[in-house]
Amino acid sequence: MKRLQEQQITLMYLSRLLHKHTRKGDAEKRTLVFTIQVKNLKNTSSVKKAIFQKIHRAFYGKLSSPDDFNFSMFFSSDVEASRGKYLPDEVLLEPIVPHYHGLIVFNRHDWEKICPNLSYWKGVIRSSISDIVEVKDDEIDKDGCIKSESIWIDQFDESKVRYAKHRFPLGNYTQYAMKSHLQANERGILLHEPSVFPFDIYNLDEDARSANRLFDDLWKQQVSYNKSHK
Repeated sequence: MKRLQEQQITLMYLSRLLHKHTRKGDAEKRTLVFTIQVKNLKNTSSVKKAIFQKIHRAFYGKLSSPDDFNFSMFFSSDVEASRGKYLPDEVLLEPIVPHYHGLIVFNRHDWEKICPNLSYWKGVIRSSISDIVEVKDDEIDKDGCIKSESIWIDQFDESKVRYAKHRFPLGNYTQYAMKSHLQANERGILLHEPSVFPFDIYNLDEDARSANRLFDDLWKQQVSYNKSHK
């Protein structure tokens, strides 16, 4: 897939992720990144939605609804050895180490409450989704200590994702997160199709038009950035 096509796909998802955020220019400062190992990629749409709703309930005491907007969440499934390598169809379809990468972007008001006690809230997220059947259990050693956690969460760090050369820092991580999708999509494999919540649950025609307008704006900025960095 050509680089410009990959950038366009990335910005399409980024425009959905940033939809309804009133302050888009510094969204990366209010963002968590995550990796969640799962047992398989069956029922992936339901699993991603369950993760989103459980986190929403853990933070706000209720499931999300069309009438409120607190955070947005991008998901994309990934497989082993996907970084910079050609993935055979069988690996994309039946991965040994299936997992999700993603982003959680909070509104400014909520982030100001979350950020000072980030370790606590990362624990809240981890606890809220650890009981989902499809989420892989932590690996425990013979002494009963955690050897490897199946859920990893941290604050977004722009310095770690500069290599994708996007105008937008979150675009770099978004493209990284869906590297399996970018390969699978070329071959008609839809298993790794990304999701954006709550956009994918509640969007109406006007929401879609608004996200499209945002994409157009982001793409104009990306084209200008590409020209200046040739």
